[in-house]
Amino acid sequence: MKKITFLLLVLVLAVSCSEDDNSPKETSCYKSAESFNNANGIVLNLTSQKWYMKENNLGGVDLGVSINGDIQRDSATIETYGDGCFGNAKIDLNSQKTFNQDFGISFTTSPISDKYITVTTTILVFSGQDTLKADISSNPLENVQLY
Repeated sequence: MKKITFLLLVLVLAVSCSEDDNSPKETSCYKSAESFNNANGIVLNLTSQKWYMKENNLGGVDLGVSINGDIQRDSATIETYGDGCFGNAKIDLNSQKTFNQDFGISFTTSPISDKYITVTTTILVFSGQDTLKADISSNPLENVQLY
């Protein structure tokens, strides 16, 4: 009988006690397939895009994209930026020139007051001296700092 009482007490405590959920808030959107090409035969196919916004530990937000697709040329990069820092991240291609990769596109160290945020970036695909420039953007993302 004491064991049953003890188990019931532990069960009641487990159900009644809950930890605060301090996990970062996140929102995301998906975009359908997009293709880009130029007159010299460079091709970029994006089969899927998942754009996201999540709170960071700096008081701001991280904005990023997970992309899947393929290119028909040598190599590709994606532009990244955040609070004044600009750069290009290499898109890792397998032997079939396909990729499945997540990129942090930008970040802020302070809160954003806009209700909706649209993230934009540029993918550059290279073939020798020729370059295809593909501007991509998210659908509007609801600001996680406002809910």
